[in-house]
Parts: sequence; structure tokens; C-alpha cells
Amino acid sequence: MTARATLLCALGTLALLVPACKKDSDEAKGDDKGAKADGGGKKGDGGETKEAGDEGEPTLQVADGDEGAEGPVPPETSAVFFHVEGALIPLACFDKDKGTVSGGTDCLKLVPEGADVRVSGGDQAFNKKSGERAEPRCMVGSGKKVALGADGLSGGAEFAFGAWPPSALKMVKVVSGDSTSPAETDIDEDILAKIKKKVPVSGTLSAHQVAEVDVDGNDKKDVVYSVFVPHPKMAERYKWSGAFLARDGSLDDLILLGKSRSKKDVFEVMGLLDIDGTGNSELWMRQIFEEGSGDAVLKLEGNTASPLAKWSCGI
Repeated sequence: MTARATLLCALGTLALLVPACKKDSDEAKGDDKGAKADGGGKKGDGGETKEAGDEGEPTLQVADGDEGAEGPVPPETSAVFFHVEGALIPLACFDKDKGTVSGGTDCLKLVPEGADVRVSGGDQAFNKKSGERAEPRCMVGSGKKVALGADGLSGGAEFAFGAWPPSALKMVKVVSGDSTSPAETDIDEDILAKIKKKVPVSGTLSAHQVAEVDVDGNDKKDVVYSVFVPHPKMAERYKWSGAFLARDGSLDDLILLGKSRSKKDVFEVMGLLDIDGTGNSELWMRQIFEEGSGDAVLKLEGNTASPLAKWSCGI
């Protein structure tokens, strides 16, 4: 079982929570996705433990907005959102002085040297002192220092995401761990038939994830559907896989969030974040394949979704 699988199960009782991405073994990850291709599904889980010597922090109750860190959030402050992969990979940032939203390594220029960054693996959050540029765990040996090092990220407790300044963690809302469970992905044939009209290949369409989100803050249910058509002859391959957003739950005007170019991966929405404080959220997405995964934050403009930077971990 993957650590992402372990995290989702352990934290599945929260209304909104975050999965971790610890890669215990390639075989486990392949088994998980293979179950999807066979028409089954695995709900994952994972966890975060309190590190020895850490003074501890109040419990991170993301659904209630109680992250245990006082302070400003965008647009009152610049902010950076990180995916944690043994180091802090910058996926999205807001520059208050310029009023701009972007992603990638340029975001690291906003973080003062030695600044505190708040990281979380689910129900708890901790401040960590940031360090020098570093290679993320998923790119060790590449020589690409596209992340920011910080104390306590490479061992012990496992963290999934983080933010600078620490108070900016409040802008993150993460999806329910049940969204990839068999109960949630066993959806009505009429719904699948409407989604299938947007899929350019033949074959049986199945759902990998069905996640309710609120992108524009109007309290109407938006839904992300991650779907795939298994390859009939090649294991761990897909004729097509991708993800759609149904605004207000409507299937009549689906927005394509992404499609797999390699046909080896499936998509998951991990959470939402209002990186610039406008009230319209960006989507934190993940591509998962047999050997690992990569993340990006997608910005919605009309009916188009575009990543703010390249997908992490070399995807």
C-alpha cells in the first residue's frame, strides 16, 4: 500500500483533508492503479507523526479553517504554496507588490532567507525553518535544485504540502479522502455516458476519482471527475485518461483539466487554494503513474485550465 493510500484512510474522517505522497515502493503504486484498471478501486491512507523534539502545534483542522497560525493571507501578503517531496517544491505563488500569480522556481525569490514555512500532512501542522535550494526527493541525482530545503522534511514525519508565510496555510482546502473510494467512483451510467461524449476514444469508461469542490465560493457543488479507459492489451496503460470539472455539477459544459500524454497516469484533484485572495480558487492537481507522481496548480480562466508552472518531479 502506498503512503498516499495510508494517509487518505487515516484521515478519511475529516470533511476536507490532504493525502501525502510517500513512495514506499513502485510495486505498491502499480498495484493500486492496476485495481482501477480492472474496474476496482482502492482508497488510500497515510499519516504524519509528531517528530521527536518538536514542540508541537495545535491540531490542523483544515475544514474548520483552524490551522493554528495567526497572520495575513493573500491579498494582504505575498504567499507561496509548496508540494512537499523531501523538500519544498513551489507550485504557486502570489506577489503582493506586483499583483501577479505564477508558479515554479521564481516563487522561491519571495521567501526570505531562513523564513518559517508551515507544513502539514493532514491533521497537524508544524513550522519548519527554510534552508538553501535543494533537489526534491523525486529528482535526486538530477542536479536540479528546484525546491527549497527545510529542517525535518527528509525523514521522520511525512508531510504533503506547505505554505509561506505560515499563516497562508489557511488558504488551502483539501479534498475528502473518500473521493477515490469505490463508493464515490461507482457513479451512475447516465453520468458516465455524458462524460464519455468528451472522451475521444472507444471503450469502457471508469472513474478514478469523483470529488466535490467549490471553486468560486458560491457554495454550489462543482465536481471533478477523473476518468480513464483501460488499454485492452497493456497493463498499467490507458487508451485515454484525464479529468474534467463540472461547474455547479452541470455535465453539459465540462471543462477539461488535463489529459495524459504518456497514457500511463491518472489524475487526482488534491485540493483548492485561493492563491491571490480573489475568491476564485486554483486547483491543486496530481498525475499518478506506476513509478511516482507529479503535481501542479491549475488556474481557471473561462473554460480553460492551465498549470501555473511545469508539473513537478519531471512530468
